[in-house]
Amino acid sequence: MGKTVAVHIKDVKGQRRDPPRTSWILVSEKTVGAKNLAVGINETAAGSMVPEHEHNTEEEVMLFLSGRGVFVTEDQEIPIEPGVCVYNPPGGSHKILNTGDEVLRFVWIYAPQLKQHRVDTP
Repeated sequence: MGKTVAVHIKDVKGQRRDPPRTSWILVSEKTVGAKNLAVGINETAAGSMVPEHEHNTEEEVMLFLSGRGVFVTEDQEIPIEPGVCVYNPPGGSHKILNTGDEVLRFVWIYAPQLKQHRVDTP
């Protein structure tokens, strides 16, 4: 059995990306030895976005904490605001648009975790 680990976001270096957004990877194989999932927090700047992409084998859950936006799939546009939780199954393109005037902040979870969250992947 593994050891219980607590991670504080202030102790994790955020990964800044373009369009303007930052992601903190809190739980993964690289950070705490997790084998089956990854958890983190994303902050997307006002007027910015998480560009269109897809996950072929990973389930994804996003719990929105602050800000407003739209979760866009090939056939849906889901309004997002604090308290909305989106489940996104594997496959299919999606993107997240920050349509508000403040940071869009959300918790993300992948199961299984993405390859870049694993120890054997740079």
